[in-house]
Amino acid sequence: MVDTHPDVFYPTSTTVLLLRAARRVLASGPPRGAVLDLGCGAGIVAVVLARLLPREVAVRASDLSAAAVRLTRHNARRNGVPIDCRRGSLFEPWAGERFDLIVDDVSGVAEPVARVSGWYPPPVLSQAGDDGTRWILEVLARAADYLVPGGRLVFPVLTLSREEAVLREARSRFGVVEPVEEQWYPVSEELAAHLPLLERLAAGGAVRLEKRGSRWCWATRVFVAYRP
Repeated sequence: MVDTHPDVFYPTSTTVLLLRAARRVLASGPPRGAVLDLGCGAGIVAVVLARLLPREVAVRASDLSAAAVRLTRHNARRNGVPIDCRRGSLFEPWAGERFDLIVDDVSGVAEPVARVSGWYPPPVLSQAGDDGTRWILEVLARAADYLVPGGRLVFPVLTLSREEAVLREARSRFGVVEPVEEQWYPVSEELAAHLPLLERLAAGGAVRLEKRGSRWCWATRVFVAYRP
């Protein structure tokens, strides 16, 4: 459905969970104005939304990476869907805009984990901080200003970050925050090679791991927050 590029963050299982969550949110109340794929990467979320929604609903996308913006525009053309994709940090490209739905997929992995995970292409820097909360906390602090009344924010929280800090901020900013998807994964071979690092981060509360059977595991949880 979409092309990828080695310089752009590759869609992951988190992307799949975000799309499932977005579909569930849309089923409960379709948007009438505009939707935003924030941190679009290859643009798969924007493309799927554009294919699902009526043409009168404007689909927007943005990313800090120029390569990601180029790739998203290419994938929009490839799929024959109109997507307004802009380059910029978080909400910077969208001053004055309001959305019915924002799907957030900015980096949310503790930076020491991101560096050894193998998930990030060399040109893509996490810069999410030692506990992975830098960008998502900023998104949560600002998102309500870019949502229409009753608008919804779909966002992931990885246990490879300080998840309680993220959820505390979300609940302080929004009237209702609900879990909609959750998936657990065994620690990969790449990460298992750095188990002392993970254990140190877990001891300090920057990440959370659970022992399931004989393997350490981590999770992605997806939430929807509603603007009053």
